[in-house]
Amino acid sequence: MSRNYLLIVEGAVTEKEILESVLKGTNVTVERCEQVNLQSDVEDLFAGIYEKSNNDKIYIIQGHRNRIHDWLKSMKTEAEDFENFFSTLNEKFAGIFIIFDVDHTSKDELEEMFEKYNNETGNGILLLSSPCIEVLADTKRTEPFEGNHLRDYKTLLNTEWNKAGYSSAKDYIVKNFNELALYYLDKNTNDSGLQDVMLHPQFVLTKINELNDRTCISNDIQPVIYRYFTTVLYVCIAYINGLTKEFDNVQAVKEYFIMQQ
Repeated sequence: MSRNYLLIVEGAVTEKEILESVLKGTNVTVERCEQVNLQSDVEDLFAGIYEKSNNDKIYIIQGHRNRIHDWLKSMKTEAEDFENFFSTLNEKFAGIFIIFDVDHTSKDELEEMFEKYNNETGNGILLLSSPCIEVLADTKRTEPFEGNHLRDYKTLLNTEWNKAGYSSAKDYIVKNFNELALYYLDKNTNDSGLQDVMLHPQFVLTKINELNDRTCISNDIQPVIYRYFTTVLYVCIAYINGLTKEFDNVQAVKEYFIMQQ
């Protein structure tokens, strides 16, 4: 019997294209939806769930808000719509993953978000990338990055990979994903000592809040010093491929990404 998985992503393009490219090579059917609308009927939005298939189905959809701050705010201002939409999702999906950038999100809001989303078989589990998903293309960094806007970091990476012959950092990531996933899997395992990748999301949240600095001077001046560069995007790939059933699963996940190269 096929299973269904839901990936709620922050952006309209980058995360979707990376994930679609990665999952395309596996025995799954990827369904791409546009964006969560809290007024949408869940049954209509994910109608394809009920169609018989030999393959697992993965739905990739942009979240109704593209920043964690705004997501948390909507939980209060649109509480009824929010509850109606999200309360039925865990009944329909074998795993729900919420994939967001750290960006300028405050420590308190990161912790609040993870407190609400820490169970892939419940409301979903938050998978963070610090500073953003493009960190996958930044495996050689040894110095902190300071900036008022995340676009400064993305521009730096895009310029670097343009010079190396790629159209963008995203292009480099898509073409080298398995190698890059292995790098961050090893990094997070070595940093944490945890042999269960499902525990990595909480560990990296702790390190992000420990090492990154955020200062709000004004609406236009909000410098962030990023000292912890990481992602746990590999967690959803491992889970969807059935690699996390054992608690001691890091080696199985490593072998999977090695085989995919």
